Amino acid sequence: MEFKTEYQPKSRRAEATHHDSYETFRSQSSMPEVKQDDTPWFPFRSRGDSELASIAVDSNLSDSLVNRLLSLLKDVATKKKNVTFANAEDLRKSCDEAAKEFTPFQEYPIHLEHKKDDIELKFMARDMWKWSLNLLSNEQLAPHFVWDAQRVYKHNGDLGPESKYVRFIDEPWTADRWWDVQVSLYNDAPSAPLAFVFYADKTRLSSAGNVQGYPIVARCANLPVDIQNGRGVGGGRVVGWLPFLPEDPEKEKTLSYTTLKRVVWHESVACMFSGAKHASQEGFYFSKCYDGIARWLFLVILILSADYEEQCMMALIRGAMGNYPCPVCLVPSECQSHWAESYPRRSAKRAQSLYNDLKSSDRAKKKAAKVELEKESWRPVKSAFWMLRDSDPTDAVTVDHLHAFHHGLYGKHIHLELIKILESMEKSREYRGKLDRQFSQLPSWRGLAHFNWVTTVSFSDGNKFRDISRQMLFAAYNIVTQSESPEFYKLLCLLSSYLEIDSYFGLRVLTDEMLDALDREVERYGRLLEAARPRIPDIKINWDFPKNHAVIKHAVEDLRRKGASCNGTTRVNEGVHPPFKHSYLLRSNGKKVPEQLLRVEDHRLAVSLVEDRVIAQERRAMDVSDHHDDSLGPAFQGHVYVGSMCRAITVKELESSRRASDRAFINFRRSLKTYINDVCLPDREYVGQPLKVRDTFMEHRYMKVNYESHENWKVSTDLLRCTPSFYDRPRYDCAIAHLDEDPDVYGIVRLILIFKFTIPELGAKSLPFFAALVQPYTASLTLGSRTRRLDTDLGLLRVKAQPRSDSIVIPIDSIIRGAVLSQDFRRPDEYFVNDYVDGDMFLRMKDPKWIGQQ
Repeated sequence: MEFKTEYQPKSRRAEATHHDSYETFRSQSSMPEVKQDDTPWFPFRSRGDSELASIAVDSNLSDSLVNRLLSLLKDVATKKKNVTFANAEDLRKSCDEAAKEFTPFQEYPIHLEHKKDDIELKFMARDMWKWSLNLLSNEQLAPHFVWDAQRVYKHNGDLGPESKYVRFIDEPWTADRWWDVQVSLYNDAPSAPLAFVFYADKTRLSSAGNVQGYPIVARCANLPVDIQNGRGVGGGRVVGWLPFLPEDPEKEKTLSYTTLKRVVWHESVACMFSGAKHASQEGFYFSKCYDGIARWLFLVILILSADYEEQCMMALIRGAMGNYPCPVCLVPSECQSHWAESYPRRSAKRAQSLYNDLKSSDRAKKKAAKVELEKESWRPVKSAFWMLRDSDPTDAVTVDHLHAFHHGLYGKHIHLELIKILESMEKSREYRGKLDRQFSQLPSWRGLAHFNWVTTVSFSDGNKFRDISRQMLFAAYNIVTQSESPEFYKLLCLLSSYLEIDSYFGLRVLTDEMLDALDREVERYGRLLEAARPRIPDIKINWDFPKNHAVIKHAVEDLRRKGASCNGTTRVNEGVHPPFKHSYLLRSNGKKVPEQLLRVEDHRLAVSLVEDRVIAQERRAMDVSDHHDDSLGPAFQGHVYVGSMCRAITVKELESSRRASDRAFINFRRSLKTYINDVCLPDREYVGQPLKVRDTFMEHRYMKVNYESHENWKVSTDLLRCTPSFYDRPRYDCAIAHLDEDPDVYGIVRLILIFKFTIPELGAKSLPFFAALVQPYTASLTLGSRTRRLDTDLGLLRVKAQPRSDSIVIPIDSIIRGAVLSQDFRRPDEYFVNDYVDGDMFLRMKDPKWIGQQ
């Protein structure tokens, strides 16, 4: 058996250790048995009504647009679907009726006093516990809930003395915090956490920025990450809308007003938690678990997903300007770049004890508590999380991949300092122009944004910084030499280490070996920090800032304790902001904004709930349970699919049209003949030895490749282009391919021609053969000491192209997956492998078998 699972003893399972085959472990959880339902769209009057409502809500259609759409539908309606809405108000009332199926938003009054001023606010939220019960009662989600902590292992495949099971971590229940929480549950019966990911952040609703929203999003961590991060009912949902204090320029940024904002936040959230307090502290008996085991469930906030500013709000610390700016530990502000030292962890129990002393009648206690709170940079505010068990913010706060890495450490520091160093040099304009030019020449790749300029454009999007960081090394390595600017070179070395950490941190599945490798890389990064400090006037890099500290001290710890970073990333949570901005623009009159926007949010959830039921019913009728990513086009089985077929062409036409301009076709006829004899007909003699010039084949300019990802052992798909014009530019992608009968021998090739042909001599029995003309990048490298040092310092993987005339024909089935090569601008036939494009490529390039070929 390849996989082993150990369950936490509190699960009270009869089988504490379970073994699975590869196929069984990789398969998804079973789908629920769908009961026959003739009207799954209820309370809508028809299937057409539910579908139209879904379109109207998702598109944020205004009333006038809805009325126009209905008018059009009535004119062209067929009898396939019956739409009964009369107008937009009718549609809205139906959505209101559908929304009654789950816990509604309710208004909580917030009463405050500030320097003798009475402040009345209102907080709109769902009752957290009642909303949790909505999730538990959903039949579509029931089979996907996971309750018990697990330690999961995969066999390393070695049959000799090195044979062993290696632990890996992905979902939160496979990590240590879930295990520790379940241990703490004192009930003797089977008990488990009902765990949530909790997110909050402000957003600008109006283009002028004068109207803001403050949504709170919750996701159930007991559901697999693909569901909880998805758009369905099991995905993240807005459960609260925090109020803002009235604007007062005189009070703004004063200590008391800043503290008051924290009071508003936590008193509001406490209202939402009030109904869940008993279930969290004492447990809730749930007898309807899908696996048939009755459990006591304890509501827990497992992960706090937020940017640094919001983390400080949640953890009630003073922030970056405090003496101890980390929400997790008591690191002094001047020591945040010290990777080797460890510091005491913060504790909610201590903060609560100090707060109670501060509010006591004992003057000595009050004074001592005030001193300690200020000393440790706590805010003197009662935390909403104290009412829930195992929800200490210092344990739940999570290093965020978007804000700590992409928008923070790289976007706000490494990237800006690289540009500043270039700007400080005598040949500044020349160097910045060269960087932009080389950036624009980097190859395009699906999922990786392409940039023509990076030195003169300011970005505020962390996703853009992520994509820039993964390409910067390949555009900047030769801008200036190490002797011209030691600071620039050292910062590139630091960037190389950052990219390694970023790639490990972003993996969906991490083994103990990967985590150990990440630990070693963090240590290397820490050593590079001091060397990366420039000694250039007017350029000051202070690496003592919270996001840098989070990366070097808490990133690995978070992965071990909470699972892969995708479980707590704000990237998916920030996806709730754009729909609210659109709703404000199209569906709001500017009055009672929270009520109007949350009504639309109710409608979104209602139509999503109905659509899930309808889809489940349709799958039952069609006996179809699989799905695919629509962005990849039509689903296909097997390994390779080819498309974008051109007209038939003869070998003679091909050679005459391309041979003069492309040396790859000089030996095409010979390569094709070798391929036919060695691959297509290995067990029989090819009747027509000379390839006939009239023989034709079909050229294809596009292919999709399915491959098993080394990152999560699931099927991924690459889209490869082989065309003279893709968006008005030539596009000939590269790929990893088997180049020998030995499955362990592989290399990188560039696609030149994808084609399909038949062998006439086989007559009617001939099946189409699919092949590709490719240029291998397997030539021997001859490098000088300076180039070798550059490659080593920057972690560059170099390959060299075989002569174009040595191109070969290979079966397309030998292509493993796509690859991205960036040209060495100093050595025309040599290229760098960009192993940062995704987790699978990153891990493949760590394979010793691959490294041994270089």
